[in-house]
Amino acid sequence: MTSSKHIPSPRVVHLDDGRSWRGGQHQVFLLATELAARGIEQRLVTPPGSPLGIRAHAAGIKVVAFEFGGEMDIFGARRLALKLKNFFPDIVHAHTSHAHMMALRLGRRLRAKVVSTRRVDFAIGKNYFSRRKYTLAGQHFIAISEAVRRVLLEGGVSPELIDIVHSGVPAIRPEDAVGRDDARASLGIAPDEIAIVNIGALTDHKGQRWLIEAAPGVFERLPNARIHIIGEGELREPLAWQVKELDLEERVILHGWVEDVRHKLAGFDLFVSSSHLEGLGTVILDAMLARLPVVAAAAGGVTDVVIEGQTGRLVPPKNANALAGAIVAAVLDPDSSRDMAERAALRAERDFSARAMAEGTLAVYHELLK
Repeated sequence: MTSSKHIPSPRVVHLDDGRSWRGGQHQVFLLATELAARGIEQRLVTPPGSPLGIRAHAAGIKVVAFEFGGEMDIFGARRLALKLKNFFPDIVHAHTSHAHMMALRLGRRLRAKVVSTRRVDFAIGKNYFSRRKYTLAGQHFIAISEAVRRVLLEGGVSPELIDIVHSGVPAIRPEDAVGRDDARASLGIAPDEIAIVNIGALTDHKGQRWLIEAAPGVFERLPNARIHIIGEGELREPLAWQVKELDLEERVILHGWVEDVRHKLAGFDLFVSSSHLEGLGTVILDAMLARLPVVAAAAGGVTDVVIEGQTGRLVPPKNANALAGAIVAAVLDPDSSRDMAERAALRAERDFSARAMAEGTLAVYHELLK
């Protein structure tokens, strides 16, 4: 992208149909607040009562509550245009796959440029309608990692229509950070425990089953270690059953949702990402900023973030033995792990900030509006 200097500020409509608060919604919130700080006029369209809409409204972002229909809802764009009233955007930016088709229709109706951010490295569906919406004219794509860019290329998107803008995370303000002792007390972590943490939705692609399978090999070498899995999702019961089958109920803790967990990372000793599909992995960035050593499965965009032997340890996805070995190595070689954690924090601060993400996105907008 070339410089955006002297180009008028765009007016932007963001579309996100998510009804829960997950990583993608957090990224939309960060983008909208960063753009607002730069004076960008925006509207954020979300379902009524969505966590994203509630948080954005509280932050001063103008939110439009809208019931998204399915992709065959051909009149949805007209309904949304009426709700936007006299706001005529230069950019319509879709932040979810289901909002993508709505963005295309709304962009045509309002004569705005269409941008779609793709955050997952799942293959694009092979049916006609899935492929069609990625190859329609008049749109541009933001991929959050090289792995996601490859998926778009494999789905038929022309390379000149794709820019990589990495997701970003905000620094933790000192006044928000929870000290190590308080964090451990709030999470039930013993003073002498080696606390290993995994954070993410309990879904197949996050791969917690492989971390649980690795646990006996970890505990054999690290008898005072425990694994803390933080998150909720449809696989909670199967994962709890797996823990019980391995007789690890006192050693592998399924915490469920933990409020503001990124502020409590100082209470842990090691972060583990077990995903076998991952667009980028912003929770890894949170761990890096907290200067936690990182062990990660080398899935998707994770390799954009973690550099083997420099900012963390990488293992093949779905490999419990390799995962256990890397966890043990990280704990038993604290000097190396500490050095990697320091380099990782510097890399996260430099290359993966919310500010850098917003500036990259704004550069895409400006290039499209030339």
